[in-house]
Amino acid sequence: MNRKYIVDTTTREYICVALKKGQDWIPNNQDSLPAFMDSRTDKKQQNLVTGEFSDNTFFEKWIRNGTNYLAK
Repeated sequence: MNRKYIVDTTTREYICVALKKGQDWIPNNQDSLPAFMDSRTDKKQQNLVTGEFSDNTFFEKWIRNGTNYLAK
C-alpha cells in the first residue's frame, strides 16, 4: 500500500495524509492535519515537502530518520 506524507524538513516530523487503495487515494489523519500544520514554526510552510512511501529515496531521507507527528 502506498502512502502520501507531509514532512517538515526542519523538525523532520511527518504525518501520513493519504493511503492508496487500488487506483484511489483515501484521506488519512485528516483530523490531525490542522494541528500538524498549526504547530509548524514557519507559518509560510516553506519547509514542508511531500512524498510517497514507495519512493525509496524519500523514505530513506525523511521517514527513516524522522518522528511521526501522531506518535509524539
